Amino acid sequence: MLCLALEGPATCQNASPDGQSSSMAPPPTTSAAPARKPISFDQFIDQAVSQERSLIALMRNFRPITETYVQEQKRDPEAGMVPSGDQYFLSRLDLSKGENALSFAQQERPRRGFFQLWHKPAAERFSAGGFVQALFPDLEHFDRSNYTFEYVRFENLGDVRCVVVDVKPRDKTDSRGFMGRIWFEDENASIVRFTGAYTAEPFDKRAFHFDSWRVNTLDVRWMPAYVYTEEWNPEPTIHELWFKAQTRVWGYDLANAGDHREFAKPLTDAPGLVDPKSREASQSLNPAYTVGKNTYTPDDELVERLQVAGLMAPSGDVDKVLETVVNNILLTNDIEIPAVRCRVLLTTPLESFVVGRTIIVSRGLLDVLPDEATLAAVLAHELAHIVLHQSDRGEYLSELALPFSDLEIFSHLDFHFEPEQELEADKKGLELFAKSPYKDQMAKAGLFLSVLNARSAQLPNLLRGRFSNDFGSSHLTGMQGLSRSGQLQTNRLDQVGALPLGSRIGVNPWSDQIELLKSKPVQLESSAEKMPFEVTPFFFHLKRLEDEHKMQSDMR
Repeated sequence: MLCLALEGPATCQNASPDGQSSSMAPPPTTSAAPARKPISFDQFIDQAVSQERSLIALMRNFRPITETYVQEQKRDPEAGMVPSGDQYFLSRLDLSKGENALSFAQQERPRRGFFQLWHKPAAERFSAGGFVQALFPDLEHFDRSNYTFEYVRFENLGDVRCVVVDVKPRDKTDSRGFMGRIWFEDENASIVRFTGAYTAEPFDKRAFHFDSWRVNTLDVRWMPAYVYTEEWNPEPTIHELWFKAQTRVWGYDLANAGDHREFAKPLTDAPGLVDPKSREASQSLNPAYTVGKNTYTPDDELVERLQVAGLMAPSGDVDKVLETVVNNILLTNDIEIPAVRCRVLLTTPLESFVVGRTIIVSRGLLDVLPDEATLAAVLAHELAHIVLHQSDRGEYLSELALPFSDLEIFSHLDFHFEPEQELEADKKGLELFAKSPYKDQMAKAGLFLSVLNARSAQLPNLLRGRFSNDFGSSHLTGMQGLSRSGQLQTNRLDQVGALPLGSRIGVNPWSDQIELLKSKPVQLESSAEKMPFEVTPFFFHLKRLEDEHKMQSDMR
């Protein structure tokens, strides 16, 4: 019988579940580590099975958002494997009805005028459910009666010590047939990572190879968060990569989403009239804050609706970084526009638009921007819409007030500008940029636009605006001064026009809070390593929630 001394200095003489003897001593621990009675391998797996069942039962109470972005591949003589096409799925996961992914894209608003030339749906090669299934090894049959478990070793993933186990389905099982490797954290036997594929029908037809990660976001629970999927061409004569994909999960705690939980709470200038149950005294004598009105602008109402839907990150430090760049542009252009704010969509497609005086940028766009100057060019374009008063429109509010489900949100919210307005904003944005502190770095922003134009035909879903104009085709195309300043030379290793997806922004799957990732630039060995706008694998430095809280407490 295999024994696991999960904590403390004890070692055991072991035997694998198949009866083969082996000697396994866990990594040495400090003398201060509390001793823990060794348990058998079978006992550990029973605990792990119980933990997975408990997690699945808990997940039936949530409706998190799942997003999958797929890039198909082809070979390029100079750059190696590059994108040849893409697909995008945005859904809400509902385990109460089985492994069901409810799509946000069921009802999209028809485009007006120029924008009614819409991409025709491609032949269905992928489905949201085919990627969502990789959030769990097996929803219904994950136990020792359907699978065999073989101990491999102990291994650290970041700060978390794990028991690594190889898993495969038993013969003649009715399970989906997960086959691969699982990392169980050693304290509570929860799954924190698993890699592999599915072998049983009907899953084998979409049995892509995947690497699935979980994050400790709720007490001792490790919640599904990220999946990297990769598959080689099924044709036996073609030994090349077929596609790669990133799946992200967030929005677990949507019940507490939003910055204004007491929405549109009325205020008053007269404290004597305050009802303590419903009103509070105003801190300002601004007439706009009197009884019958509220402190929230139309922009606030839109931001609140997107946050409650799980599509927008709460206000935080990333917004302040964007607003600092906006203020730099305004100050050097001697323009006074009060209360220009920035917010971040949590979605991958490259998108930026403006509503009133609120500039909204997608996480995916921030991920791929290589430097602050390029960010300034994007924000200058959106700021131009405000300066030109093109964003002073309130027709979106009429549909915002109607009750509609989150899944219908794209059909109700439309922030497109007409081509003439976009060109006018491009011209004004270039003028603002040319007078900004970033004027001497125009070539960097131009290089980004050059790379964007070079990849646009292969990545239509990445550049397709869900709320606004498509990025690159009808958006920023008029900033020709920038485009001419950036001469694209793909073989130069020091010329990085755009970053891979996932390079800049980290997302907390539970709270939807975002942060800027602090990573050192990697020395490139070849031009194929640039990978602009491309999907890349995930690899995390895992931490326990309690350790993170302890570290924050010690810092205080």
